Amino acid sequence: MGKRLYQNLFRFVGVKKLYEQVVVKDRLKDVKSGIREDLTELLSSVNQNNPFFEGKFSDFLRDNAKADNETFFANYAKLPALSKEDYAHAGQSVMTTEFSKIDPASMELRVEGRPWESLRRLRKGNYLMPMATGGSSSLPLVVHMTKHHMFSMLFTFFKCWYRMGWRPGERMLIFYPRNTYNIDDMVKFNRFSKITGFRYHLFDHINEETVRGLVEDLNSYKPKLLLVFPSPMNMIAHTIRRFQLPLKHQPPLINVSGETFFDCQRKNIAEVFTESKVEDSYGSVELGEIAHETEGGLEIFANAAYVETEPNEAGQPEMVVTSLATQDFPFIRYKMKDIAHIAFETDAQGQERFLIKRIEGKDSNFIMSDKGQRFYPSFFNGFVNHLNQQVDDTIIEVKVYERDQTELEVQFIVRNSDMQSRVEALALEFLRRELSENMDYTCRFVDFIDHDYRRKYRVIQRIGDVEFAGGMVGDERKNATIEKVEAETLNP
Repeated sequence: MGKRLYQNLFRFVGVKKLYEQVVVKDRLKDVKSGIREDLTELLSSVNQNNPFFEGKFSDFLRDNAKADNETFFANYAKLPALSKEDYAHAGQSVMTTEFSKIDPASMELRVEGRPWESLRRLRKGNYLMPMATGGSSSLPLVVHMTKHHMFSMLFTFFKCWYRMGWRPGERMLIFYPRNTYNIDDMVKFNRFSKITGFRYHLFDHINEETVRGLVEDLNSYKPKLLLVFPSPMNMIAHTIRRFQLPLKHQPPLINVSGETFFDCQRKNIAEVFTESKVEDSYGSVELGEIAHETEGGLEIFANAAYVETEPNEAGQPEMVVTSLATQDFPFIRYKMKDIAHIAFETDAQGQERFLIKRIEGKDSNFIMSDKGQRFYPSFFNGFVNHLNQQVDDTIIEVKVYERDQTELEVQFIVRNSDMQSRVEALALEFLRRELSENMDYTCRFVDFIDHDYRRKYRVIQRIGDVEFAGGMVGDERKNATIEKVEAETLNP
């Protein structure tokens, strides 16, 4: 029933073919040739129809029309890469000519009136959906998405869930922090939950009361898929075990994304949600989801994105992404400021995998030692794994705070409080040996990580590190929240 309803909805809105192209189809053979075709089509279109990019790809398209793939991609990597600041300053000129000069507010999509009225507007397509990104070191970037752009991005999320085994119409529960990621606008669709199968459960803080409420919702709603961030999911598992909460329904599928997913978190979640399959995804507010967990790493959706890397100022590989499916507001060689390793691999059956092998997070997401060395999240993941081998996997969560250039505070959540002294001794020994013997370290043991989830959660938190969860910056209604978070963070 639900599946047929979705098919009819997609057909009515006019996105059924797009759903098939983005969600169902996979590019697993001759991947580079397929990506090249998409890149050529994208560059040819914006070269003629986009005020910002007009004429900028003429030489590249002419000179590489007959080049082999290796030469084509090598020359593509020489084109300029653009930052969030570049896009923010360019503004609407990045949109196609049709939309570059109109007042976007006059076409803003609003979820008002009866459901039928909203569906008719989705079908007609005479709207723009605004989406805003935040960030600690950049201007807010406001993207106005057309119907094709909006559904292309939405369907990249569907693709993750589809790969896990979820199908449109099956129940999904979304556990997200309130007042982030334009979640307030999305919740307006909750009144459609009976026909869409989506339900939102929002939170301000992770504590016993919050998790009790979620467990009650899981038990009564019985979703097939739970969508959540890794650290809140880990705290959910921790709280269920600690207070022996009656978890009567375990979602068969749990999709985590948006943060570094540590091995200790995955193990702890799996021990509580024994009947759930937990998988990781990667994406961004601007681009949607572009990769999902598979053997050997996260598989990039080769029909949706092309990902390269360029060395940053520290020589680390910084991701540069081109969105293949969106031409109305195109992201071409967009600098993500995320550190990762990219690889093409082919299995025995000839299927190709376009993989992100390791993600470190933002290029600012490191601890600088007193000797000038950078230590990224993978170091602290290995740090916890090393300790857990000696303390019976008691550590389930870690967070590292930079107090000044020579001092760190490490917070642990452990299952067995009797292990705290041993964990602290082992941690200090490891950090003095592997990170620096001259820095000062403080270990604290807490029940919950004290974090304001309106801000991006990172295992490493540096001084002055304020990155708002996507969609907050650029929304005038949330300025008071932004100012409050800034004041609390910069003047603790």
